[in-house]
Amino acid sequence: MIVKIAFKNIWRNSLRSCTVIMAISLGIFGGLAVISTATGLSKMRQNNAINSYISHIQIHDSNFLAYGRLTDTIVKQKEIVRFLQKNPIVSGFSSRIKIETFIQSAGGTSAVILNGIEPINEKKVTDINTKLEEGNYLSDYKRKPPIILSTILATKLNAKINTSVQCSFVNPDGEATTIVFKVVDIFATNNSMYDQMNAFVLIDHLKNTAHKGVHEMAINLKDESYVEEFRTTLISQFPTLEIDSWRGTAPELGYADKMMHLVLIIFLIIIMLALAFGIINTMLMAVLERKKELGMLLSIGMNKNKIFLMIVLESTFLALISGPIGLSISYLVVTFYEDAGIDLSFASSGLKSVGIESTIYPFLDSNYYFIISVLVILTAILSSIYPAFKALKLNPSETLRTAN
Repeated sequence: MIVKIAFKNIWRNSLRSCTVIMAISLGIFGGLAVISTATGLSKMRQNNAINSYISHIQIHDSNFLAYGRLTDTIVKQKEIVRFLQKNPIVSGFSSRIKIETFIQSAGGTSAVILNGIEPINEKKVTDINTKLEEGNYLSDYKRKPPIILSTILATKLNAKINTSVQCSFVNPDGEATTIVFKVVDIFATNNSMYDQMNAFVLIDHLKNTAHKGVHEMAINLKDESYVEEFRTTLISQFPTLEIDSWRGTAPELGYADKMMHLVLIIFLIIIMLALAFGIINTMLMAVLERKKELGMLLSIGMNKNKIFLMIVLESTFLALISGPIGLSISYLVVTFYEDAGIDLSFASSGLKSVGIESTIYPFLDSNYYFIISVLVILTAILSSIYPAFKALKLNPSETLRTAN
């Protein structure tokens, strides 16, 4: 009986109830839309970084990251290669020589990190080969050793494909060394900061002039969930080396991920507070409008617990109606844009500076739908407590005498 009365009561003022239901539904939709967009941005930035230049795990000599010396090469490289080749969860790995150099052309000079790579192996850990203008991944060249520049660096140096550039650095013997390369292709990733600091050459052309060892080994796994466990295994096998996951190599990505979760929690709290105040306001208005009715129910001996339950049920019904509406709208919209994407090409240059593409694909973990559902119901119940107590404090004789 109380359940039927409570459900009928919310439709006594249908305009107000519909307004509250619409407000709650739009609040849920707005919250989930922001959460899905923020999650999509974070995942896109993370995936772009891993696929373009970080990879899942990187191995260095313990001194290389601190001092960047050419002599700080990875020991036991052959043992590492054999270990990786035997491991079934490794999808690919690549060795690199990295040299800090000055690159010069007829158009200018710039500091750059020269990455000596093995093109076949590099394809297994990064996707630079898919971001080339002409697809010449250091494979087509004649006398001069080939080099790949980024669009930003090529513009800065006024260098085009088939242009010669000169790289100068100090070799391990302390001697000034210069190599003349020929630009065979130009690439562009989604991170302009990375692009302007990196160029790619064949590892063999640096082994002969720089050092026989390698400074970095990049590893990709078949699933990102294996990263930390496999990193621990590598550390136990090669304890003298510096072995970092992408979270350690690019701590700003891990920090941004943690900050995003904190911001989303705060955002959910704000949504729930707005929802709570809306329900409190609505139920207080309903209680004050029905003072005479509530006073009459109390005067004829209706149990106060039933009055309390009735007010709580009215709030709960509002949440149970608006919740599924908001969640359904959110699911349909997020699912659509998860495939179609949100075009932000008008801000592409700014987004590239932080490693984000101009098209964002929202993503929402299914757990959020469950969390929001529970939070909405709990908020509705808690928000109804104050109006319910307000109703219980009514004096039946006074309300019957004064209420119109």
